[in-house]
Amino acid sequence: MKKETIAKGVATALLGAALFFAGPLSRADAQTPGLLRISNQLPASAAVTRGLELWKQKVEAGTGHKLKVEIYNNSQLYKDSEVFPAVQNHSVDMGLVISAQFAAYDPVFSIFDLPGLIQSYDQVKAALKGELGKVLTKHLHALGVHPLYWPQQGFSAVATTKVALNTPKDFKRLKLRAHSKELARMFQLLGASPTVIASSEVTTAASRGTIDGFSTSLSSYRSRKWFENAPYINHSGFGVIGAVIIINKDLWDKMPADQKAVIEAASKEAETFSTDTVISEEGAILKELADKGVKANVFDHAAMESFVKLTAPMRKEYVNAAGKDGKALVDYIQTLKH
Repeated sequence: MKKETIAKGVATALLGAALFFAGPLSRADAQTPGLLRISNQLPASAAVTRGLELWKQKVEAGTGHKLKVEIYNNSQLYKDSEVFPAVQNHSVDMGLVISAQFAAYDPVFSIFDLPGLIQSYDQVKAALKGELGKVLTKHLHALGVHPLYWPQQGFSAVATTKVALNTPKDFKRLKLRAHSKELARMFQLLGASPTVIASSEVTTAASRGTIDGFSTSLSSYRSRKWFENAPYINHSGFGVIGAVIIINKDLWDKMPADQKAVIEAASKEAETFSTDTVISEEGAILKELADKGVKANVFDHAAMESFVKLTAPMRKEYVNAAGKDGKALVDYIQTLKH
């Protein structure tokens, strides 16, 4: 009798665990709120994270709390490179992914990191609402995920621990962390040694001198306090950090139409909020960083000309790797106003 009671207790516990991890649909069948878990590598203070909090509020309220959202910040669940496969395999429902993480599976996603291609927020916003967004959605669906929205995290900058990057020559012999394959290639062409490490490991690597610098955005540089170990930053615009919030495609396809409508509306609001916040805060961030002793700079005209010339091979390499869709996207983005 005692063994039977224990066995029933174990079975009940396993059933409870199964319901918890089954996702929104199974929990809805049980007349309890569905659960959407989001893996996010950024801190709570980041504009993109604040956008996710807005998204959570809108989704929960809009569905009458039939959906419950849990956001796990600071890589609590997964590191940068682990988020996409975790969402793809439904180990977690949703996640923030930098588009470059998809490049290992599909080279078309490297387009954001091509130096000089995207030169303004208006240009990238228009592209994502147009042909770029359509093509990338098609490619993401082929990878088993669905894009909900593209919150702009900013243009790529390069922070360094000991020397300022005033010209492309200053990159030589530095060991720099790159958050994408394309930025690693850019560092190679500039004479630096690239390395790829997770964002959660940057602080330790910079403080120990394992790396001489790293790619980042102004907002991440400030919110993660990376300036404490790397007080120099060149924000000349080394490509765009193409962030996207994704959801497992099978999960998305099975969700009720009314819940999808609420999520899509919330996604539009969160995208606008995140992007507008990043853009509006950049001036204030630069002032705050200056007050903390950070030396921020951009290339002058001669240095930029040299940079463009040195990194020119990257565009041809991208088109060769990404094929017809890649070439069409490069041509399309060039037609948009900067």
